[in-house]
Amino acid sequence: MSKVILVTGANSFIAGWIIKYLLEKGYHIRGTVRSQTKEQQVLDNIPNEYQKQISFVYMNDISTDSFDEIVQGVDGIIHVASPLNLNTTNPEKDLLQPAINGTKGILQSAHQYNQNNQHQIRRIVITSSFAAIFDPSKIVRPGYSFTEKDWSPLTYEQGIAANDEIHTAYRASKVCAERAAWEFMEKEKPSFTIATICEPMIFGPSVRGFKSLDDIRTSNLSIWSLITSGHDAQIPDARVPMEVDVRDVAYTHIAALERIIDTNERYLIAAGAWNNQRIVDIVHESAIIPKSIKDTTPYGTKGQQLSEHYTIDSSKAQKELGVTYIHFQKTIEDLMLQFAELQKILEQKTCHPAS
Repeated sequence: MSKVILVTGANSFIAGWIIKYLLEKGYHIRGTVRSQTKEQQVLDNIPNEYQKQISFVYMNDISTDSFDEIVQGVDGIIHVASPLNLNTTNPEKDLLQPAINGTKGILQSAHQYNQNNQHQIRRIVITSSFAAIFDPSKIVRPGYSFTEKDWSPLTYEQGIAANDEIHTAYRASKVCAERAAWEFMEKEKPSFTIATICEPMIFGPSVRGFKSLDDIRTSNLSIWSLITSGHDAQIPDARVPMEVDVRDVAYTHIAALERIIDTNERYLIAAGAWNNQRIVDIVHESAIIPKSIKDTTPYGTKGQQLSEHYTIDSSKAQKELGVTYIHFQKTIEDLMLQFAELQKILEQKTCHPAS
């Protein structure tokens, strides 16, 4: 009988690829979404032969809704759902509490299920972030290589206080949510093990393409803004100068899920360094990126490099999980092909607005 995997935040950028790969491997999926509309968005891009392998549960608020029934009968869990409301004026309510309570809630429900049932949840994979590792007080750190042993010093209190710096509040939410997971494991000592996945900037194509600007998630949205800013536009600095392709992030989650071992693990992944100048250079030099994209992309100063900065050591994931990385040029080219299709859709809407 095929194993059932619970994937939270099923309509998200990362989860889309996770679900695609899990279905292709023969797993059955139970996905959490907020609404029937979100469910349909996921289903619309799943081939008919896989649709019987996926079901959905509605969760309106991971901060307060219970996971008790949702975890019944699953073999493993990939917990992707986490708030990313960068327009909030209440980071505690909209970022920190949902991230922390959602993580603690799913671990507690899985633990209770295992205590009361012969069938056991064996492994839980949690999407964390490089934000939980990076120390924002030491921004550049040339010569330093981050590993899984590093932790951001940001606190819950700093996250609450960061009303005017929402990225600080978001980073604090990721730190606190992952710390909550490790504290739960230490205190409760459940029968399952966990793996947390920490990744920097995530770029790449969407598993379902883009039908509107609302479909573009935060990291890719910065690239859309860049490549639609015009030939003479300034090239902005990269906030986090390390990147990874979303498809590699999805692979890592599944590899960590399938590595059933008796220890809890933390994995830090990154393909390499990037900057916005490199993106525009790829756009203008690529033979497969359409002219429509090139026509609105700035030139900047060709070949301009970042100043020296920290690196990320992702050797643990490469060794233990077999992670390999998609080249940044392919990441950008695949994304640009989808952006070109989005351009066509937006042009059609402009020429033929809905009545």
